[in-house]
Amino acid sequence: MASFEAFTCDACKGLFARSQRSCRRCGASAILPVNLSGRGLLTSFTTIRMPPTAFQGQEPYDIAVIDLEEGLRVTARLTVQAGRTAGIGDPVMFETMCPYGAAFRLIEEQE
Repeated sequence: MASFEAFTCDACKGLFARSQRSCRRCGASAILPVNLSGRGLLTSFTTIRMPPTAFQGQEPYDIAVIDLEEGLRVTARLTVQAGRTAGIGDPVMFETMCPYGAAFRLIEEQE
């Protein structure tokens, strides 16, 4: 299982998807990398059928908002296996980091 790399403030323990110079919550400058479980729930998603030029040829694809178990909300590409349909509240797992950002996939409850 792949872990999802995020960043945490050493002072207030706030979580962030991207590195930053200082904490947006408390202003502290000690931002440290942290590995999260990569598991979460699908909060929202949409299917892109007319992508911007950089992503033409990849359509259709899904973009999702995911709430990770640790409380971080991320926007990422969603992979849906053939024969499945995504639904709000479905469990997802981090799959890989792509040049355009993170990719998650739907998982079965027993995974």
